[in-house]
Amino acid sequence: METQALSTTSSIHQTELIFNLNTRLFLNALAGITEEQAKERISDHNNPVSWLAAHTVWARYNTCAMMGKPVGKNPYDGLFENFKPFDPAANYGSLEQAKAEWQKASDLLKEALATVSENHLAAESPFKSPIGDSSFGGTVAFFAQHESYDIGQLAFLKKYLTKEAMSYK
Repeated sequence: METQALSTTSSIHQTELIFNLNTRLFLNALAGITEEQAKERISDHNNPVSWLAAHTVWARYNTCAMMGKPVGKNPYDGLFENFKPFDPAANYGSLEQAKAEWQKASDLLKEALATVSENHLAAESPFKSPIGDSSFGGTVAFFAQHESYDIGQLAFLKKYLTKEAMSYK
Protein backbone atom coordinates (compact mmCIF):
# COMPACT_ATOMS: atom_id res chain seq x y z
CA MET A 1 0.00 0.00 0.00
CA GLU A 2 1.30 3.45 -0.91
CA THR A 3 1.82 5.58 2.19
CA GLN A 4 1.90 9.28 2.79
CA ALA A 5 1.54 11.49 5.82
CA LEU A 6 -1.87 13.10 5.85
CA SER A 7 -2.16 16.84 6.11
CA THR A 8 -5.00 19.17 6.95
CA THR A 9 -5.98 19.02 3.28
CA SER A 10 -6.27 15.21 3.12
CA SER A 11 -9.65 13.66 2.50
CA ILE A 12 -9.69 12.01 5.93
CA HIS A 13 -8.64 15.01 8.03
CA GLN A 14 -12.08 15.79 9.52
CA THR A 15 -12.70 12.12 10.27
CA GLU A 16 -9.31 12.03 11.98
CA LEU A 17 -10.39 14.96 14.19
CA ILE A 18 -13.45 12.99 15.32
CA PHE A 19 -11.35 9.91 16.10
CA ASN A 20 -8.90 12.07 18.07
CA LEU A 21 -11.75 13.52 20.12
CA ASN A 22 -13.26 10.07 20.65
CA THR A 23 -9.92 8.76 21.94
CA ARG A 24 -10.31 11.07 24.94
CA LEU A 25 -14.11 10.88 25.28
CA PHE A 26 -14.17 7.08 25.50
CA LEU A 27 -12.03 7.22 28.64
CA ASN A 28 -14.00 10.17 30.03
CA ALA A 29 -17.26 8.25 29.53
CA LEU A 30 -15.91 5.36 31.62
CA ALA A 31 -14.49 7.53 34.42
CA GLY A 32 -16.01 6.73 37.80
CA ILE A 33 -17.92 3.64 36.69
CA THR A 34 -17.24 0.59 38.84
CA GLU A 35 -16.87 -2.94 37.50
CA GLU A 36 -20.17 -3.84 39.17
CA GLN A 37 -21.95 -0.88 37.57
CA ALA A 38 -20.44 -1.78 34.19
CA LYS A 39 -22.38 -5.05 34.20
CA GLU A 40 -25.75 -3.47 35.09
CA ARG A 41 -28.46 -3.14 32.46
CA ILE A 42 -30.98 -0.35 32.86
CA SER A 43 -33.55 -2.51 31.03
CA ASP A 44 -33.78 -5.81 29.17
CA HIS A 45 -33.46 -3.81 25.94
CA ASN A 46 -30.20 -1.98 26.68
CA ASN A 47 -26.58 -3.03 26.61
CA PRO A 48 -24.46 -2.65 29.75
CA VAL A 49 -21.33 -0.50 29.86
CA SER A 50 -19.13 -3.62 29.71
CA TRP A 51 -20.67 -4.65 26.37
CA LEU A 52 -20.49 -1.13 24.93
CA ALA A 53 -16.88 -0.62 25.99
CA ALA A 54 -15.71 -3.93 24.52
CA HIS A 55 -17.76 -3.37 21.36
CA THR A 56 -16.29 0.10 20.84
CA VAL A 57 -12.72 -1.19 21.18
CA TRP A 58 -13.52 -4.12 18.85
CA ALA A 59 -14.87 -1.68 16.28
CA ARG A 60 -11.82 0.62 16.55
CA TYR A 61 -9.55 -2.33 15.84
CA ASN A 62 -11.72 -3.07 12.79
CA THR A 63 -11.33 0.54 11.65
CA CYS A 64 -7.56 0.09 11.78
CA ALA A 65 -7.87 -3.02 9.64
CA MET A 66 -9.96 -1.12 7.08
CA MET A 67 -7.06 1.30 6.71
CA GLY A 68 -4.46 -1.43 6.26
CA LYS A 69 -3.26 -1.70 9.88
CA PRO A 70 -4.86 -4.84 11.30
CA VAL A 71 -4.07 -5.87 14.85
CA GLY A 72 -2.54 -9.32 15.21
CA LYS A 73 -5.65 -10.59 16.98
CA ASN A 74 -8.60 -8.52 18.04
CA PRO A 75 -9.14 -9.47 21.71
CA TYR A 76 -12.90 -9.23 21.23
CA ASP A 77 -13.18 -11.43 18.14
CA GLY A 78 -16.23 -13.65 18.30
CA LEU A 79 -18.27 -11.37 20.56
CA PHE A 80 -19.81 -8.91 18.08
CA GLU A 81 -19.60 -10.23 14.52
CA ASN A 82 -22.81 -10.30 12.48
CA PHE A 83 -24.53 -7.85 14.85
CA LYS A 84 -24.38 -10.33 17.74
CA PRO A 85 -26.46 -8.91 20.63
CA PHE A 86 -25.61 -8.80 24.31
CA ASP A 87 -25.23 -12.25 25.84
CA PRO A 88 -25.37 -12.35 29.65
CA ALA A 89 -23.23 -15.52 29.60
CA ALA A 90 -20.42 -13.91 27.57
CA ASN A 91 -17.31 -12.43 29.14
CA TYR A 92 -16.76 -8.89 27.84
CA GLY A 93 -13.77 -8.33 30.12
CA SER A 94 -13.14 -5.65 32.69
CA LEU A 95 -13.21 -1.90 32.14
CA GLU A 96 -9.48 -1.83 32.88
CA GLN A 97 -8.90 -4.33 30.08
CA ALA A 98 -11.07 -2.26 27.74
CA LYS A 99 -9.13 0.89 28.61
CA ALA A 100 -5.80 -0.85 27.99
CA GLU A 101 -7.00 -2.25 24.67
CA TRP A 102 -8.42 1.18 23.78
CA GLN A 103 -4.97 2.68 24.18
CA LYS A 104 -3.44 -0.01 21.95
CA ALA A 105 -6.18 0.43 19.34
CA SER A 106 -5.80 4.21 19.51
CA ASP A 107 -2.05 4.03 18.95
CA LEU A 108 -2.62 1.73 15.98
CA LEU A 109 -5.34 4.05 14.63
CA LYS A 110 -3.02 7.06 14.88
CA GLU A 111 -0.44 5.14 12.82
CA ALA A 112 -3.11 4.05 10.32
CA LEU A 113 -4.36 7.63 9.89
CA ALA A 114 -0.81 8.88 9.36
CA THR A 115 0.05 6.27 6.72
CA VAL A 116 -3.13 5.51 4.79
CA SER A 117 -2.95 6.67 1.18
CA GLU A 118 -5.51 8.69 -0.74
CA ASN A 119 -5.62 5.81 -3.24
CA HIS A 120 -6.60 3.36 -0.51
CA LEU A 121 -9.25 5.72 0.86
CA ALA A 122 -10.74 6.13 -2.63
CA ALA A 123 -10.81 2.39 -3.34
CA GLU A 124 -14.01 0.35 -3.12
CA SER A 125 -14.64 -1.01 0.38
CA PRO A 126 -15.92 -4.57 0.90
CA PHE A 127 -18.12 -3.22 3.72
CA LYS A 128 -21.02 -1.15 2.44
CA SER A 129 -21.81 1.51 5.01
CA PRO A 130 -25.20 3.24 5.14
CA ILE A 131 -23.83 6.71 4.34
CA GLY A 132 -23.88 6.28 0.57
CA ASP A 133 -20.11 6.33 0.01
CA SER A 134 -18.79 2.85 -0.74
CA SER A 135 -15.11 3.80 -0.62
CA PHE A 136 -12.76 2.90 2.24
CA GLY A 137 -12.80 6.60 3.19
CA GLY A 138 -16.60 6.56 3.36
CA THR A 139 -16.59 3.39 5.44
CA VAL A 140 -14.04 4.87 7.85
CA ALA A 141 -16.18 8.04 8.16
CA PHE A 142 -19.17 5.83 9.03
CA PHE A 143 -17.05 3.99 11.60
CA ALA A 144 -16.22 7.36 13.22
CA GLN A 145 -19.95 8.11 13.44
CA HIS A 146 -20.67 4.65 14.85
CA GLU A 147 -17.92 5.06 17.44
CA SER A 148 -19.36 8.45 18.43
CA TYR A 149 -22.79 6.86 18.82
CA ASP A 150 -21.34 4.19 21.12
CA ILE A 151 -19.53 6.81 23.19
CA GLY A 152 -22.77 8.77 23.48
CA GLN A 153 -24.45 5.68 24.92
CA LEU A 154 -21.56 5.24 27.35
CA ALA A 155 -21.89 8.90 28.39
CA PHE A 156 -25.63 8.45 29.01
CA LEU A 157 -24.98 5.37 31.14
CA LYS A 158 -22.18 7.16 33.01
CA LYS A 159 -24.59 9.95 33.96
CA TYR A 160 -27.22 7.39 34.98
CA LEU A 161 -24.80 5.28 37.04
CA THR A 162 -22.52 7.91 38.58
CA LYS A 163 -24.74 11.02 38.54
CA GLU A 164 -21.85 12.80 36.77
CA ALA A 165 -21.75 13.92 33.15
CA MET A 166 -18.95 12.95 30.81
CA SER A 167 -16.29 15.63 30.48
CA TYR A 168 -15.14 16.94 27.12
CA LYS A 169 -11.79 17.96 28.67
